[in-house]
Amino acid sequence: MAVYQALKTAGVDAVTIDTANGFRSKLKRDPVDLVFLALHGIGGEDGTIQKILNRFKIPYVGSGPQASSLAFDKVKAKQIFHRNGIPTPRYAVITTKNWKRILKNWQTPYVIKPVQEGSSIGIFFVEKKQNPAKKVEAALKKYDRLLVEEKIDGREFTVGILGSEALPVIELRPKRKFYDYQAKYTKGMTEYLVPAPIPEKLTKSLQIMALKAHRALGLRDLSRVDFRTDARNHPFVLEVNSIPGFTETSLLPKAAAEIGLDFSGLCLKLLSMAQNGSKEK
Repeated sequence: MAVYQALKTAGVDAVTIDTANGFRSKLKRDPVDLVFLALHGIGGEDGTIQKILNRFKIPYVGSGPQASSLAFDKVKAKQIFHRNGIPTPRYAVITTKNWKRILKNWQTPYVIKPVQEGSSIGIFFVEKKQNPAKKVEAALKKYDRLLVEEKIDGREFTVGILGSEALPVIELRPKRKFYDYQAKYTKGMTEYLVPAPIPEKLTKSLQIMALKAHRALGLRDLSRVDFRTDARNHPFVLEVNSIPGFTETSLLPKAAAEIGLDFSGLCLKLLSMAQNGSKEK
């Protein structure tokens, strides 16, 4: 609704479409010229909706099916990071068959998260002397695979990408253990520092690494790259979001505002990119 209202205010002939019911028939019945995707999670960020729009030959904001799928799958993304020399926390994949054997050799603290999920849903930390068995078994009933990942104890940052440019670095200071679903979507639960109060050298390092991760995954138009730094200020890429949050208080719009691009202007710029760029087939 934030995107819709911004586009309408800017004079764009915009309509909203709920993809939950009869999306293909809606497109056949009422064709559109261009789509601004504002979807999270499975069906939205994993390449599904992008494949449908490609079949209809409708241009859209954001990355194509293949790049979206790679970014959404945390294991595939990490493999690409490793091949491209992009630091990312140590990890392993666990299933119902191997989790006991693998976790026996992991020292706490560590993080467990779904391989494919959005908005920090399903993530939990295993701290010292905790027995994760019940949580792991419950999570594996919901998800076929889980990612166990080294916990980087340090500061949390994010870098938005717009076109070929890395936006100002934002530091996140959640009032919870980490930037989880509640910290993301509950007003007042996280403090956002824009630009991040860090040395110029670290700023440049985060921006360069964010662009490298964005390009390695083959993303286009926009993304948001999430980081943690360790005690020595070494950054690690946690994940890349191909469709970042998009309200006026979301992270990428906050960073865009820092360079003088208001929310409406940001939406229009992305529409222009989608209209002028060639889409992945």
